[in-house]
Amino acid sequence: MPTFELNIFSPRRGHDDSYSFDFERDTLSVSMGPRRALCTWREDRDPLWAGEPLARMLANESICPPEDFEDFVCHVWQAWRRGDIQGEDAGTELRALVDWLNAITRAKPRTDFWRRYF
Repeated sequence: MPTFELNIFSPRRGHDDSYSFDFERDTLSVSMGPRRALCTWREDRDPLWAGEPLARMLANESICPPEDFEDFVCHVWQAWRRGDIQGEDAGTELRALVDWLNAITRAKPRTDFWRRYF
């Protein structure tokens, strides 16, 4: 099953951190170091996220993802799971999503006023 290592910029640390996106048939996990968010497939229901929320993992690094970021990641996994896209294409789509997240993060206001906030 495919695993994608993607770099996400951390304003807290001032450099990219490597996140692992692991696609399995019944689970999707996103991890960075010991932190892990897990999404489980449920037939005829929405997938269920458990573990540490992905948004909290990112917020810990001073990243403010779009509200639906978990859903976007899940959308790629579900497309792969259905066979709509193959592993390489899933990696391409995840990279596009992370590139967008990094662009948002790098564009955060950098004045002293906003540095105190996020």
